[in-house]
Amino acid sequence: MAGTAISSGLRNAGTFQITTGRGVLSAVHAVSDGTNVATVTVYDNDTGNTSGTVLAKVNGSVTTGSNGAIWTTPIRYEFGVTMVVSGTGTPQGLCYYGA
Repeated sequence: MAGTAISSGLRNAGTFQITTGRGVLSAVHAVSDGTNVATVTVYDNDTGNTSGTVLAKVNGSVTTGSNGAIWTTPIRYEFGVTMVVSGTGTPQGLCYYGA
């Protein structure tokens, strides 16, 4: 269905190969544990590592607990999406892609 996106699902700290092939990145969301900053970095990469172009980087705020970015015009990726969720404590993140 055109105009819809797929969720990566809420992920804990780690590096995740979300999808391969061409597509668009619609949104990224970082969720802190309320004490520590959470960071979600998304790369244009199809091998599950952090080489490749950085498509987005979002920090989850300690004071608000979360932060996100949603693009009216999604960001195109050529190779795939690798998402890295990092931070101390229990950082979480997700992205929406496809469409």
